[in-house]
Amino acid sequence: MRKACAVTVLVGTATGCHLHASKRRQIEWPDEASTELVAPSMEAGAALAAAAAIRELIQTNTDPRLFSGCSSPEQGLNAVVFKHQASGLYFVVLEQRFDRCGGPSGRVLDWWHEYAVTPQGEIVAEAPQGEGEAPAPPVSPSPPTPEPSPSPGPQSEPAAMPPEPGP
Repeated sequence: MRKACAVTVLVGTATGCHLHASKRRQIEWPDEASTELVAPSMEAGAALAAAAAIRELIQTNTDPRLFSGCSSPEQGLNAVVFKHQASGLYFVVLEQRFDRCGGPSGRVLDWWHEYAVTPQGEIVAEAPQGEGEAPAPPVSPSPPTPEPSPSPGPQSEPAAMPPEPGP
């Protein structure tokens, strides 16, 4: 009986691994003419960094309407990845592209998010909004500039300057 239980557990475990691997669906791979290159070839760490930054933004988003109209939140975002050679960190800038979800491109004025990310996809920091920028001065209405009033009488030519005395 013990052998039967052990064999059952072994078969169940082996079958479970096999079933997990077979969950991938069959797809028809496109030919080169029907595809579009979205981004040039990049380091895998850069791709992981971009994915981590997108995931972080989606998970920390507090506005339930921000991605409305998008089939998935990623549809409304663009990612740009920079690498800092000295630290080895990737800096990922996420920009809004909600025109792909219907409506205007931008839904939030001056909206962007930047993350510092390791090549393994660990978020190290998020840049504060407006980092390094001076706050805009308050806009106050300026008094209207008075237009010069026309002077009465005919306009005359300016008086000629007398010649300078010689030496």
